[in-house]
Amino acid sequence: MRQLVACLTLSAARLPLIITAVVLSQSLWAEELATKSAPAANLPAGPSFDVTGMIGSLLFVILCIVGLMWLLKRSRLVAATGQSGVSLVSQIPLSMKEKLIVVQVGDEKLLLGCTAAAINTLHSWPSAPDDENTKPPESAFAKLLAKRQLTAASSNKGGEQL
Repeated sequence: MRQLVACLTLSAARLPLIITAVVLSQSLWAEELATKSAPAANLPAGPSFDVTGMIGSLLFVILCIVGLMWLLKRSRLVAATGQSGVSLVSQIPLSMKEKLIVVQVGDEKLLLGCTAAAINTLHSWPSAPDDENTKPPESAFAKLLAKRQLTAASSNKGGEQL
C-alpha cells in the first residue's frame, strides 16, 4: 500500500510529462494508422471542415455588426433614449468644430452656439406647440404623391379610393 501511495505521489509530480507522452504517442499512432490505411485516392470526395475559414467568417460577421452599430450611433438614425422633452429642431455647421443649434425644451426654443470648448446660449424664445418650425419641410416626392392622390380621387367618380 505504501508503495502505491509513493508511486502515486511520484507520478502526480510528473503528471504533465506523462500526459505529454501519452498525447504524443497517440498522435504518432494515429499517423501510422493513417499511412497504413487505404490510400487517399479511395477517400470519398466531399466538403471538408475548414476551421480557419469558419473562425474568419465569424470574426468578419462580428466586425460587421460592430461597424454597423458604430455607424448607426454616429449617424443618429436611431434616436437616443431618455431624452424626452428635448428635441433638436435644426443645426447649421459653421466650420468643422463650430455649429449653431436650435433646441426645443418643453415650450421654449434655445439657440445654442457649440464649439469644441464650450456650448453657449445665444438666444431663447417661447414657441407655440403648433409652430411651423416643428413640422419638417415637405419634400418634392411628398408633393408629387399628394398631387397624384388628388388627381386619382377626382378622376374616380365612384367614390372608391385607389
